[in-house]
Amino acid sequence: MGVFSYIAKNKEGQEIRSSVEASTRLEALEALRKKGLTVVDLFGIEHEKAGAAPKSAPVKPDVKAKRKAFSSGKVRMGDLAIFCRQLAISVNAGVPLRDALDTIGQDLEQPQLQMAVLDMVGQLNDGKSFSQAVASHPRIFNVMFCGLAKVAEEAGKLPETLKQLADYLERTDKLQRRIKAMAAYPMFIAGFFVVVCLIMTLWILPQFVDIFGGFGAKLPIFTTIVFSINNFFVKYVIEIFALVIVVTAALVFYGRTSSGGYRKDQLKLKTPYAGDLIMKYVLARFCRSLAIMVNSGVPISTAMEICAEATGNQVLQRTVLEVRDRILTGHGIADSLAQSCIFPGLVVRMVSVGEDSGQLPEVLEKVADLYEDQVEVSIMTTMALFEPVIICVFGAFVLVIVLAIYMPIFTVSSSVQ
Repeated sequence: MGVFSYIAKNKEGQEIRSSVEASTRLEALEALRKKGLTVVDLFGIEHEKAGAAPKSAPVKPDVKAKRKAFSSGKVRMGDLAIFCRQLAISVNAGVPLRDALDTIGQDLEQPQLQMAVLDMVGQLNDGKSFSQAVASHPRIFNVMFCGLAKVAEEAGKLPETLKQLADYLERTDKLQRRIKAMAAYPMFIAGFFVVVCLIMTLWILPQFVDIFGGFGAKLPIFTTIVFSINNFFVKYVIEIFALVIVVTAALVFYGRTSSGGYRKDQLKLKTPYAGDLIMKYVLARFCRSLAIMVNSGVPISTAMEICAEATGNQVLQRTVLEVRDRILTGHGIADSLAQSCIFPGLVVRMVSVGEDSGQLPEVLEKVADLYEDQVEVSIMTTMALFEPVIICVFGAFVLVIVLAIYMPIFTVSSSVQ
């Protein structure tokens, strides 16, 4: 029978440091799990007396030196979803948090996320909490993730919260993948159309201009107009592309400023048809993230502040922060949303029902499901219509070119006769 020293959290979120007797490490983990404890660390007393770190927490020596370089990398939502799912399963099975992070980190294929997780293991070895380790990588783990990690750690609900986060990330990643898949074929057709237009404009039409010019015949007005437009484009093609690049770069840099980003998001919401889709998508993200925050025990004011950033739209972000201020002054959640004049009546009514019945997280989840389904159906319809529209535009362009080429042939033939 051996003695194992452990650091764990109870259901109230209190940290417990003690020891337990067990024949093996697995028996010790099972005993602690039956007591309702979330194990943060577990190691034999002999390791503690020897002053050595437990074998379950090896950290590469260059991890800390590369922390800043790798924490700024772009990690896909699907990678985060897999990480959360694996960590939730491991912690729920009784595996100490540090051991679970180390094992998962060694197997991760995404290099930035792997380096961040291994660095978190090193921070846990240094005595930092899981929420502090997560917060040290803001480019990978957003404000919502960090806030939920802190609350879950304090409340002793880390496995449940990680599972909810994994579900949220998987749903969002699934929706984004479907949108990309539906848009792939129409975008390919549009790209092919642009390439064909450039080839005909830059190479084919100029050759016919030279041919018809050699005949000395008067060209039809339609052909003259088309050739003149094409000559202007060919003559100033470098200047046109340079102007497009400069304007695009200026708009991108302006969009990264505070006022520019707000106006850009405002313009997105006012765009016909597309603005309605964007609003539904943003509302789905807001409702889903708020449901997770409230269900995890986060105060509604704090949840509103965190979810405002999770929307990804500065217009809605400012509106949510205004709603939060009204809630802090004593107004109800539904009343505060209604006064904003931007949330649809459906959201206000459903939140009112959830607020009165005490089932706000469940109601918000259903609203998020509804909007996500509407977004998916609308995008499927749009992409289905976009393909024939592109084909018609492409056909009209080809028709104009063919007419511009064949009309002079008939004119030249008449002149020859």
